[in-house]
Amino acid sequence: MNSTTLPSLGTNIPQRGNRLTRGLSGAILRMLGWQIAGQLPDVPRFVLIGAPHTSNLDFFIAALTMAALGIDVRFVMKHTPFVGPVGWFLRWFGGIPLDRDRSEGFVTQMVNEFGTRDQLLLGLMPEGTRGKGGAVKVWHSGFYHIAREAEVPIVLVAFDYGSRCIRIGPAVTPGESYEADLPLFQSHFAGVVGRNPERMMELG
Repeated sequence: MNSTTLPSLGTNIPQRGNRLTRGLSGAILRMLGWQIAGQLPDVPRFVLIGAPHTSNLDFFIAALTMAALGIDVRFVMKHTPFVGPVGWFLRWFGGIPLDRDRSEGFVTQMVNEFGTRDQLLLGLMPEGTRGKGGAVKVWHSGFYHIAREAEVPIVLVAFDYGSRCIRIGPAVTPGESYEADLPLFQSHFAGVVGRNPERMMELG
């Protein structure tokens, strides 16, 4: 590993954990050969998007990264498990229930979450469903519309298995058009190698 120094956090970023959990998670990343580079914006609310997503291992690496940094990132799950003790644990762990049977869609529900919270870091994987053994064809645009309607920045996070580096940033403010901004987002991931390169989306 090239460096053991983690990016510093501003005082406005929602944080969780302690020195022990940060140290343990960082040590596991180092043992796996990973490093973290870049910087998070010192603001209390933003959307993080991680790519490329070609393996379930990406979630494990992402969880270790967030724990090593000590940031409080929330993720979206189907609402049905959020009952009783399991529901309490999922919320404590960072889960936000998504009810697909409600009249409000995914974007509206997440914009409402931002509207009710002074602090919220929402982590999403924007790549669409891939066929068995096939490459990702599209990005879901929900992350963009959530950030635009909630008036929060989008932080790009690249998981590069080629260099074993998690690259954080830059933070991008959504413009007027998803189609116009998408090439800018995807250019950040040019040259990044996923765990399963054959499943990666071809970037324009």
